Amino acid sequence: MQANAPPPIQCRDLSRSFGHAGARVDALEPVELHFAAGETTAIVGPSGCGKSTLLRLIAGLDTPSTGSVRIGGETPLQMRQRAALSVAFQDAALLPWRTVRGNIALARKLARLPPDPASVDRLIALVGLAGFEDRRPADLSGGMRQRAAIARCLISDPRVLLLDEPFGAVDELTRARLNHELPALWQGRGVTTLLVTHSVSEAVMLSDRVIVLSPRPARVVADIAIDLARPRATGAEADALIANVTEALAQSAPPRPQPA
Repeated sequence: MQANAPPPIQCRDLSRSFGHAGARVDALEPVELHFAAGETTAIVGPSGCGKSTLLRLIAGLDTPSTGSVRIGGETPLQMRQRAALSVAFQDAALLPWRTVRGNIALARKLARLPPDPASVDRLIALVGLAGFEDRRPADLSGGMRQRAAIARCLISDPRVLLLDEPFGAVDELTRARLNHELPALWQGRGVTTLLVTHSVSEAVMLSDRVIVLSPRPARVVADIAIDLARPRATGAEADALIANVTEALAQSAPPRPQPA
């Protein structure tokens, strides 16, 4: 595989349990998942089902109980060590004493890459923050902080991008705008992207494929291809796919207890 090519991700017999016998919580049943190189895959499921656990295992931020993750033949840790994998969470987690430019430049430094002020400023402009380079996080709106967080992830030119509810902390109007504007940044770079979201419409509009997980312990209950042209627009095809994902989620939920 070429050094700058997006890698596939392979999860084999991957599971995660917490605690010990007698007080064990199974978060993720053993799963076999393959994520194609360069594709964007959304992971949806009920709250607390294990979506973020799966993402953390793929990122190498947690240790599986069984199984393994390989990203183009490497471990997640090896990918992170060479700055080929980036993660963005719902909390932008920008350093409050650093400016937008300073936060993004620091990510490049931590990736052991040489300073490149031109690339930092170019990325700031791409995410729509030109004019706010010298502002600190407290001076930014929630949407602007998320833009900065996405830029921070992309400054190392990663081959894998993992997004855990990256727009979940912003209002609906801002979320819709970010959904429309930001995906082109990573989709145009040839990055293998995984997106955890609670929003079915967001999953359909942003991804090439949607994985639906069951309530905990998580297992794969549906694997739905999103065959829509880009740029995405709402319409009958999108509505039908949203309905398919919604139905899969409904069928995965445990039956409600009947009143006595």
